[in-house]
Amino acid sequence: MSYTEKSIWVSLISTVCIFGYYFISVLSLGSMPSEQANSAAVQLLFQAVVTTVVVEIILHSVIAICNPSDAQQPADERDKLYKMRANSVGYRILILGVMLTLGHILLGSFIPEFKSQNAVATFPLLSAYILFFSFIISEVARYSSQVFFYRKGA
Repeated sequence: MSYTEKSIWVSLISTVCIFGYYFISVLSLGSMPSEQANSAAVQLLFQAVVTTVVVEIILHSVIAICNPSDAQQPADERDKLYKMRANSVGYRILILGVMLTLGHILLGSFIPEFKSQNAVATFPLLSAYILFFSFIISEVARYSSQVFFYRKGA
């Protein structure tokens, strides 16, 4: 397994674990008062970002130390092709998430009954969470696609 593929695996696993925990924790904040839930969500986000940075630095350093010659090699055409294809997959998912968020905002603005009939109206900053979730899902899809392309060899 190449250094690049190991690096992708590290990013994929850390993103799924850390932000999976983050989103599960945020879902549990729905029953709290709005101000308290917002401050707890900000604290959770800060912890998730810091944890991600620390874990990625440590694990990528370990991979580079174990394979110093592989870590110094520039990306070849295959690596660039896989990255480009995976970016396309992630981008499409991100666009879908942005469109869903815009649809949610517009439905709530133009059809007040939609907002009052749904329990999601009580969830603070829902649009921001949908956008952030879309970003994380697109990153997971991007990493997963890269792993798939490396494993498939296409």
